[in-house]
Amino acid sequence: MYLKPKGFNRVGVIQCFLAAFFVLWFLILPATGKYFAWPVIPELTAMFLGAGFILRSYFGYHLWRDKYWYTVRWSMFGDFAFLSVLFITTWWHVREMNWNLQGVSSGLRIFSLVITHVWILAYTFEPLTVFLFHPRDPEANAPVPAQLSEGELLQPIKSALVAMFYLGAALWALFFFTPEFANMRWPWSLNPFDARIMSAWFAGVAVWSVTMYFMKDWAEVKMGVRAILLFLTGLLAVWLFASWRYPLNDTEIAARQGWVYALVLGVMVVWLLFAYWKQEQAHQKVPTIVSAQ
Repeated sequence: MYLKPKGFNRVGVIQCFLAAFFVLWFLILPATGKYFAWPVIPELTAMFLGAGFILRSYFGYHLWRDKYWYTVRWSMFGDFAFLSVLFITTWWHVREMNWNLQGVSSGLRIFSLVITHVWILAYTFEPLTVFLFHPRDPEANAPVPAQLSEGELLQPIKSALVAMFYLGAALWALFFFTPEFANMRWPWSLNPFDARIMSAWFAGVAVWSVTMYFMKDWAEVKMGVRAILLFLTGLLAVWLFASWRYPLNDTEIAARQGWVYALVLGVMVVWLLFAYWKQEQAHQKVPTIVSAQ
């Protein structure tokens, strides 16, 4: 069995706890997003990022704790996409970050400045580090051993992954290349910096999904599907909680899009849950079939 490179333990533990800190901040205190590395406004954007970092914390935990490479190798190309978008966006908008907050206490100004530097360092060096640690020898891509196999991917999960690939790619392009146009059609107000940061999750989901689509065994895909489900379920829960509490974008189109946003999220969550259940049912039948033979 090919072991996970040990360097990923350090990457995983930092990612797990840093992302968990961002989750708690953005979901519990979304109004304080303006004191983040850059002003994250409005609160719905902060809560979107909080839901997104649930995925990153979950994946970071497995990158830290999993022993074998086959359980996390689904993530590498999507990670490159996700981290590359954050790298480009951070340096594109670096002058808009909270380098010198005005009208706040000196303690809060220092805290915000520390967070700004942490963000810059994390999302400058993490993509470079992941690229260096990524194993390239043939054994890293060897099939899952027969004793650990959980069966081939069924059509329901492959169809859901294709849908996520198309949807994620389209939303990434919309948010990254045309944030002003996205702002006219999104349920809440967006600025270019926030829109491009948000697009990183769509880019990651698109590449993670298409990577898993071409994999063969449920054992090497299952954790990735769980991560995407966590992300989508988090977004849906945040929306259902926050849509009645926070003001939406002030255009008629955007008001209608709020319901479309919730509907699409709901459909994707149910679709992935059903596909996940089908895969697990098929996997549980394998020992019975083998023993019967």
